[in-house]
Amino acid sequence: MYKACFFLLLECMLETENVDIIICGGGCSSMLLLFHLQQYPAFNSLKIVVIEKELKPQPKTWCFWHKGNHPLQHLITSSWNNIQFGSKQFITTQAINPYTYSSIKGEDFFDYFLDQFIPQHSNITIIKDEVIQIEKTSPQLSKVICKNGNYSSNTVYSSIIGKEFQAAPIFLWQHFKGWHIKTEDSIFDEHIMTIMDFSCSLPNSFDFVYILPYSKNEALIEITAFSTQIWEETDYLNQLNAFISNKLDGAAYQICATEQGKIPMAYFNHSTLGKAGETLIGTASGKIKASSGYGFEKMRIEAAILASNYFSKKPLKNNAPKRFKFYDKLLLKIILENPEEAVGIFGKLFKKIPIPQILKFLYEETSLYEEALIFKKLPAIPFIKRIFN
Repeated sequence: MYKACFFLLLECMLETENVDIIICGGGCSSMLLLFHLQQYPAFNSLKIVVIEKELKPQPKTWCFWHKGNHPLQHLITSSWNNIQFGSKQFITTQAINPYTYSSIKGEDFFDYFLDQFIPQHSNITIIKDEVIQIEKTSPQLSKVICKNGNYSSNTVYSSIIGKEFQAAPIFLWQHFKGWHIKTEDSIFDEHIMTIMDFSCSLPNSFDFVYILPYSKNEALIEITAFSTQIWEETDYLNQLNAFISNKLDGAAYQICATEQGKIPMAYFNHSTLGKAGETLIGTASGKIKASSGYGFEKMRIEAAILASNYFSKKPLKNNAPKRFKFYDKLLLKIILENPEEAVGIFGKLFKKIPIPQILKFLYEETSLYEEALIFKKLPAIPFIKRIFN
């Protein structure tokens, strides 16, 4: 793990000179931005400061689908070419060519960036501090005010979520708890991951189980729910136990590790820029897809674009088609107002639409014609009702 003394030393720094880039937040989106910035020859001449108050990444697993080798292929721990979806009515398993579904463990991700990547680049400094405010001091210069010092730059990126985010017109949490388990018997097919299994979902609830099988007797089994309130610990445990008892025939197992977290799912008018002109990244810029919670690959693509724009001096543009935010809004409203109806919609979606086409749609890469074909096979009334209320 990264060296604690290194960060304690930086805590004593009160203020820096003007630097080339300030990144507020040291999470996933910030590391991805550094990764893509360093691919340009001029990177090594830049002085970069990353300001982060915690530096204690929680255990988590990032999942995404991609074509061919991924830029972070060396961090991918497992990949699958087949996806299963399950409900109380049916189960479908499909190949997802041309995509591959992959996972990166949070521990591996941050160990790489904090123990290898950043120490190899002496032009990057991580400051353990809390950002209080970002101010625009001139048309070219911004000041980041922290508890222990102030830092100035003409380029500031921020992953910090404003308080107004939770006041969005539609706001839900996607919250989850997962167990990395090892079973006595070989019960998993390591070539098939389960993206959603609603077979044990609670009444009037949008919750499902997600399975990443790493071998025939080892997997991450995670209960995920969308709701306005975070569950109590016993709720997660009851659902995990119920699934293992009912769907895995009560297999004997041991828990090797756990992970738990929450992701904001909001219909919100995200901006590319903050109030002081800082460039927003990650969740702050809306890169978590509101209807699914997937965000890793959207953040990586955003980081690649921002890095290119920085060195080419191109202005920042938001070219995301607005219709996808509208689709997300309708689906979030259905989940909020009638969770069981939403479960039924997902069932019809996976029953009638090939999974590779669903993945393409979730990455917002489909055409209007392709989207029309998708919605044609779904019940129209739930969506129409939410358009007019």
